[in-house]
Amino acid sequence: MVLAGPGSGKTRVLVHRIAYLLRVRRENPRGVLALAYNRHAAVEIRKRLVALIGDDARGVTVMTCHALAMRLVGTSFAGRAAQVNEGQFSEVLQQAVALLRGEGLPAEEADDQRERLLAGFRWILVDEYQDIAVEQYELISALAGRTLEDEEGRLSLFAVGDDDQNIYAFAGASVEFIRRFEFEYKARPAFLVENYRSTAHIIGAANLVIKPASDRMKTEHSIRINQARVKSFPGGDWQGIDPVSRGCVQVLPAGADAMTQAVSVMTEFLRLSSLVTDWDWSRCAVIAREWKYLDPVRSYCELNGIPVEMASEDAANIWRLREAQALIDWLHSQPQNLVDADSILRWLKAQGQGHWWDTLIEAVEAYGLETNTAELPRGHFQEWLAEWGREFRRRQAGLLLLTAHRAKGLEFNHVMVLDGAWEATNRWEDPHAQRRLYYVAMTRAEKTLTLACLDQGNVFLDALMNCSHVVTRTSDKLPQPGREMGRRYQRLTLAGVDLSYAGRRPAHHVVHRAIRKLLPGDALTFKRARKHWHLLDSGGVCVGRLSSAFRPPPGMHCVEARVMAIMVRRREDSEPDYQGWYKCDQWELVLPELIFEPGQDEVRSRG
Repeated sequence: MVLAGPGSGKTRVLVHRIAYLLRVRRENPRGVLALAYNRHAAVEIRKRLVALIGDDARGVTVMTCHALAMRLVGTSFAGRAAQVNEGQFSEVLQQAVALLRGEGLPAEEADDQRERLLAGFRWILVDEYQDIAVEQYELISALAGRTLEDEEGRLSLFAVGDDDQNIYAFAGASVEFIRRFEFEYKARPAFLVENYRSTAHIIGAANLVIKPASDRMKTEHSIRINQARVKSFPGGDWQGIDPVSRGCVQVLPAGADAMTQAVSVMTEFLRLSSLVTDWDWSRCAVIAREWKYLDPVRSYCELNGIPVEMASEDAANIWRLREAQALIDWLHSQPQNLVDADSILRWLKAQGQGHWWDTLIEAVEAYGLETNTAELPRGHFQEWLAEWGREFRRRQAGLLLLTAHRAKGLEFNHVMVLDGAWEATNRWEDPHAQRRLYYVAMTRAEKTLTLACLDQGNVFLDALMNCSHVVTRTSDKLPQPGREMGRRYQRLTLAGVDLSYAGRRPAHHVVHRAIRKLLPGDALTFKRARKHWHLLDSGGVCVGRLSSAFRPPPGMHCVEARVMAIMVRRREDSEPDYQGWYKCDQWELVLPELIFEPGQDEVRSRG
């Protein structure tokens, strides 16, 4: 067990451990299994492994727990990814565990089945062990053979994690699993505490914030700056660049509410950007506890011409996208079952430009890295894309606005952490869950870190008072936020729209032609008719209806509506009892982005 702090190179140590097994121990690459938290982490592990040991990396299996479980069970979601939910993934994990344990079989048959399933694996390496949920824990335990009486049947298990960064309790992750690892596997923990990412001031401030958390595993091993930078300025390069902060972590007064906070942090960001000639907004982030605090920041950026994007947790389902379905249709039109990343990329780049085409190109580039551009059955790619799309991230092109949960695993040159809702603990969380979440937000910063503080105060900042790592700014007189700073941005998901609106019309109906002409970014009209809100195209054709449960934010009116994505739906996506209602077998539906401003409710708004 390696207990590793933020910025200490958790992925690097796992990759180098694999390299040690192959190059020094001369282990068979096909006996090595690396498990990653998600598909994006798996791609990064594969990329680094190839860079380190070249062709030897090809035999190593790198995948997620879900992908491994599907392989063990022999399940494929490639043909029905649109219908798959988290419950089905959990069921597959449970089935895989039962198979590995040989439940219901005599002991000898159970052993034989386990050997067949393991297919020669002898070494298991797990990244981000603190984030595993009970299903993943049981799968890893069954793989390793933790409960087997015969020690020779057990596999070697190497895990990397950080209990201070356990933040996914809402998804079933439990910090208890990493805390029990030493006892359950008779493991000797090693500590990886040199931080290669942040300045000494950022590291010191973060240490003070996390220190009061209970039951920590690294209480005697504080995170410190890596040895090569020990003699550098504690504030890094910005100690000489910024005459105000001199490289210290800043506590910034943010006023009374989310709008004044947005003005405060963006004014500070603009001040910092004026100090250098090579400022890059795509290396900057604003991190919040909840999305509602980020809306005013987006409004400020759009009003002032600052490139901005939001890393929404509720982004469109990649698999259902019109663009993704066009790709799948093309794959099935090919005479050969085998495909490779290069051929898929050539087809994608010949299509129209747009946000979602670019997203698919990024996905296939990642697929090429993971498969070394080998020709594989198209079903393999479809399976991979379905899993990748569950938690996709686009390359950053501007100032990124995101929640702390979404920020895990990322790093930025300059970070602003917004105040608000940090003390709200959910029933499934332990008392220090929010402190760990705030710690994760802080430790994303490489060069500068600014912590906003609303008038009511922030309990996590109390530990930073009179601290040499921190400078507390005085309140500056800032411009009063205008009404447009109170905008709310709603990106509707499938749950927010009438899924079968177009499906209840025959294939020759005008609604189908109208939707086919729409592209992401096109303006829509948002109009109420009877009990529902409708979406109209530029010609006045109704192209969609929102769900009956939709309600605009109270006291606000829609000032803009646009197409966020076009999704594909089929008759078989619905329950059998409802399939007879539809007048066509396949149809498209519009997912909109709606922008609201404070003011009197309006019946109609045009994008």
